Amino acid sequence: MDSSLSLSQSVAGSDALDVSKLFEVSGRVAIGVTGGGTGLGLVTATALAENGVRVYITGRRLEPLKAAAEFQPRKGNGCIIPIQADLGTKDGIRSLVEAVSKSEKFVNILINNHGIFRGRAKIGNPRPQTAEEVGRAMFEDVSWDDWTELCSTHCASPYFTTAAFLPLLAAAKEHGFPEPGNVIQIASLSGITRTSQRGQMPYNASKAGTIHLALMQSTEFARRGLGIRVNAVSPGYFPSGMSVADFDDKQGQAQHWRDEYGIPFQRVGSAVDYAQCIIGLAVNQYITGTNVIIDGAWLAGQEF
Repeated sequence: MDSSLSLSQSVAGSDALDVSKLFEVSGRVAIGVTGGGTGLGLVTATALAENGVRVYITGRRLEPLKAAAEFQPRKGNGCIIPIQADLGTKDGIRSLVEAVSKSEKFVNILINNHGIFRGRAKIGNPRPQTAEEVGRAMFEDVSWDDWTELCSTHCASPYFTTAAFLPLLAAAKEHGFPEPGNVIQIASLSGITRTSQRGQMPYNASKAGTIHLALMQSTEFARRGLGIRVNAVSPGYFPSGMSVADFDDKQGQAQHWRDEYGIPFQRVGSAVDYAQCIIGLAVNQYITGTNVIIDGAWLAGQEF
């Protein structure tokens, strides 16, 4: 028998392939998202809550968290619950787990989204420069604290946060769900490109660490029979303070996004683009250890 036919027959007569079933997330619990009060974290939180997920968002600043929690989904029992937390310390992470544990017995989705940017070495666009010029910029324009803070935020924090939530993630299967909870580490196209993007090596290297962290976690959790999936997402340019500051002024100007940002698809990403990616990873029970690039072909358009 044709293998593709047998796969189809296994769900024949059911509604398993209906799109509403393929992406069903209602009734789940998400720590979605650390850093969920603004930017892509807020997009993720509202998309999940809109589809029936109880979403806990965290951050250091309480005001944007409270504002995000005012969101009311059009249907279902989804909601956004703010918890002020500092995930830059073990104590802060423990406090978050304890706060969630008071209300929840399991977690289906953990999304480590929080990120920071700490400037560039002023080496500019590629052009002939002396070793003295390049060396001076790389040494003087970036501080040691910039490096350590970036690596702490993009590598150490998701490492410790994931570890702390493992028992709650594992518990999801014990409460009637088809699999344990899963983890999505938010990285960046900057963690893949070979360019420094005009001197932001510390940021790019730390995001590369996020990607490899997800790969190692997925492997170790699979080897140990935990069944907890871990994937990374590497977004390109989306409207946010960290990546696209001139979106409102340049919205709809295809040539601007192609020439100034180097995006072959001639636009920045949208909330729908991003939500489709996140929800797809959250529900597909056979994907782990991958890094999903969502960048409008920016990486494909790069040249040496």
